[in-house]
Amino acid sequence: MNPTIAPADVPPSRLRALVFAAGALGLVAAVGLIYSDAARAYFFNDDFQWLQGARTFRLANLLHIERYTHFYRPVIEIYFYLGRRFFGCAAFPFHLASIGIHLANTLLLYLFARLLTGKQAFAGLTALFFAVQPGHAEAVAWVGAITDLLPALWYLLALWMHLLFLRGRGVRFYAISLAAFATCLLTHESSATLLPMMIALEVTVVWERGERPAARSVARRAMRYAPFALLLAGYLVLEYVVNSRSYLVKEGHYQFGWHAVPHAFQYLITLYVGRRDLVSYLLTAAVSAALLARGTPRVRFFVLWMLVTIAPASFFTWGNVSRYLYLPAAGFAMLLAETILKVRNLAAQPVSPRVARAVTIALTAALAVRFAVFAAKVPAGFREWTRPYERYVAAVRKANPAPSPGSVVYVDRADARGVPAMYRDPAGAVASCGADVHVVVR
Repeated sequence: MNPTIAPADVPPSRLRALVFAAGALGLVAAVGLIYSDAARAYFFNDDFQWLQGARTFRLANLLHIERYTHFYRPVIEIYFYLGRRFFGCAAFPFHLASIGIHLANTLLLYLFARLLTGKQAFAGLTALFFAVQPGHAEAVAWVGAITDLLPALWYLLALWMHLLFLRGRGVRFYAISLAAFATCLLTHESSATLLPMMIALEVTVVWERGERPAARSVARRAMRYAPFALLLAGYLVLEYVVNSRSYLVKEGHYQFGWHAVPHAFQYLITLYVGRRDLVSYLLTAAVSAALLARGTPRVRFFVLWMLVTIAPASFFTWGNVSRYLYLPAAGFAMLLAETILKVRNLAAQPVSPRVARAVTIALTAALAVRFAVFAAKVPAGFREWTRPYERYVAAVRKANPAPSPGSVVYVDRADARGVPAMYRDPAGAVASCGADVHVVVR
């Protein structure tokens, strides 16, 4: 019979590994529970257009910029092409892929946070708050919102690799960071904020070291970003050409103006699940200004992360879209983790460290449960949104079990209720996962 090993006898490295494994399994279980309804949901809106485009995808077409009148996102096109090749037109594996990418992003953020601070507790809290954050739940629940999940993957990878390079780990990390940066550009427009955040990261590292680099050193450091700046400049020219033809710009749905300010505040309030009233606006403005003015270099970096990544989405003239909070939620998670640890340190002074630890655990659990409860409501609601499409596709399959290219399919009006006209033909094609069909509602 093997003797029982006391915790004190466990080697520190093994104990840390066990804690990490337990935490990772717990996060996976929590994410699985939150998004269980999303995994059972069907496709929704733009999903059908992406899947329809994947059927005729050709790699060479990515070079024909004149084809594009609404965004240039070749990595997303490749994603749906590969998804259709491997998954067909089944929604379940696409949803599992989105949940898996969310978990991968959580891991990347954990690794970045641990490297930035050297504290496993900080990294663990960051991963926890990011994984269960309700503000960005739509990005995980909706297949088409891979346009927010996938760029975040390259974004976080680029920042992590850049930090490894700044910490002197070798030029290979610089090369990986540059490759991730280029891939991010080809995935989504939000990547335009990545270069400013990479520069802000280096400034943060320098300030935390207490360094005051000379002018020659600043010039040498700036030259590191020349390849990134050239890639970004080329990308912005390309995006200007494509997006100038977009209906979003032509019809005034996206434009610069003061409307971005209240939108940005609304996004920040959504992150902590607050009320959109005057008190919340004033409190959010006051706290953000105070943290930027008086916070530590790390705190300023976290606040700047939120503000910079929120900015692009704030210029839409329509209401806020929660899935755009996916990247800002990473900065918020780090800021919240920093706050929790600060509370622990402050509580340890008047009382015992054990009591401070208990207070920290209770506060963390309360926040995590609150976030998880709100987050779980989004997939449940999203599943209901997809039911009309599921009913519609089933009706198309029943009416036309063996479709031929260009065939006309008739469905009852009741079966098409809740499905906008622009998605009926694409959804009809997805029903058979084959040739294009024309659906007539009668």
